[in-house]
Amino acid sequence: MDDPTRPEVGERLLAALREGSIIVPNFVAPTAVEVHALGAGESYAAWKVGDGSQAVVVRVPRRPPEEMPTAMKEEFDAATLIDGSVGSRALVMDDSPENALGAPFIVSTFVPGTVLAAHEWNEALLMAHARQMAKLHDPYYERAGAVGEDGAAIDLVREFDEGYAWWQESHPVVTDSHGVAPLGTEIRKRLLDARPHFEDMRCSFIHGDLVATNVVVDHEATPRFIDWEWARVGDVAQDLAYIGGPVAGGPWYVPMQPSTVKRFMAEYMTAAAAQPHWNDESFERLQGRRDAWELYERFLSSLHFSKQAQVLHDPGYYPEAVRSLHATLRSRLNVDD
Repeated sequence: MDDPTRPEVGERLLAALREGSIIVPNFVAPTAVEVHALGAGESYAAWKVGDGSQAVVVRVPRRPPEEMPTAMKEEFDAATLIDGSVGSRALVMDDSPENALGAPFIVSTFVPGTVLAAHEWNEALLMAHARQMAKLHDPYYERAGAVGEDGAAIDLVREFDEGYAWWQESHPVVTDSHGVAPLGTEIRKRLLDARPHFEDMRCSFIHGDLVATNVVVDHEATPRFIDWEWARVGDVAQDLAYIGGPVAGGPWYVPMQPSTVKRFMAEYMTAAAAQPHWNDESFERLQGRRDAWELYERFLSSLHFSKQAQVLHDPGYYPEAVRSLHATLRSRLNVDD
């Protein structure tokens, strides 16, 4: 399917639901059912299907299967570990392009709420977000990896080296840009310093991409998580880092002072300690990993945003995010421009 955001796709989806060629368990699609476009990210377009009393979300890939960052099946397999009170969860998957919709799709529960701009987040909402993550991250596992796989220990330095090398080989125009190399060099040093914090750590089920744009907030200021494309067993500190911090830029990251980060983490640890399978670890180790993930993710994401600016010929949105990310990274690392 060339463009799953087209109105024709919604019409085709509506027809398939009404005739019963797409079936959602425990969801009846009467003649009054309606389909509305919810929006589109880089990997999926989302359609809301509802009849006024119930609703689901149908997400259709915007890329060919071989270009998807993670397989749709990995997200579907992860659904069994998602507590419905913390976010949406997959119900049905059909990865055949020969189905009634004419494209692979995944159906998830609908979570009401609004994605807030980064500057709209306040400390009370951050604390509520921390408590939701604590619920998500119970229980714990010994190794990281896709749900149902054997997994392995996390080596963030190796992952950084592999990711950065891919960008250098595939998109040298991005990595050769002014100021990128000094940041990469200094970040690798910081990740090496953080290695002891990753030793003998236990893992948990995590969202894996818990940036602000993957959180919806309802009328009671309750945050819930959507778009589980990167869900896996991994490091809870990764989810803690992705929402925001001192390194920020664009709509994805909530700017936070170091003092706010400490209160955010303290709230998380208090809530996590009340869970049945609390992994008793030190604040220092958890913060060391959180800070490492922040540097790792912001830097590699800035390379992606730089590429998007070139591909989309965007004069403002992505370039401004990159400028902010690089400026806050330099400030965090004490690296000159």
